[in-house]
Amino acid sequence: MKKSRLYPLLALVAIVAFGLGLTFDNLFVKSYAEERKTEVLLPSENAFEVMSTGTTSRADYEIVTIYGRKYIIFSSGGDIEVLNY
Repeated sequence: MKKSRLYPLLALVAIVAFGLGLTFDNLFVKSYAEERKTEVLLPSENAFEVMSTGTTSRADYEIVTIYGRKYIIFSSGGDIEVLNY
């Protein structure tokens, strides 16, 4: 096929594909995009507890309990590090 006929043919295929995509977009989206409401159930009301906070020379820290496990959270500027206590 000549180059002079190839470019208009590719443009025509692209335009038709774009039109079909716009036409059938809502058909496929509606089939699986139903709104579902889910409830998150937490085991207890006091799942998160801050036990201690403080400041070192270079970072702030918090000792927290999350679902019975203790963690130390260091934060310095934009950096955050979490360690098991």
